Amino acid sequence: MSNSEPIMDFSNIILSYAVNATIHLGLSPDPSTGQITRDLNRAKDLIDMLDLLKLKTNGNLTDEEIKVMDETLSNLKMLYVKATTTKT
Repeated sequence: MSNSEPIMDFSNIILSYAVNATIHLGLSPDPSTGQITRDLNRAKDLIDMLDLLKLKTNGNLTDEEIKVMDETLSNLKMLYVKATTTKT
């Protein structure tokens, strides 16, 4: 990567939300505590934010960004459904 390329691109923003959602789904440890906890309401909020971001950026994304957004949302929604139907 050259010095002129931004470190934070749109795909990284999407993936940042996704990582936070997996933490709140109880699938990854919280980096600040090292603990695994579940906050399904917060996970849903993050998924909803990505849905809104997808809606608001419609027509302005590259094919690669669309692919990352669609695959990320699809995966997160499946994980959310699984988390809400599985006892801890």
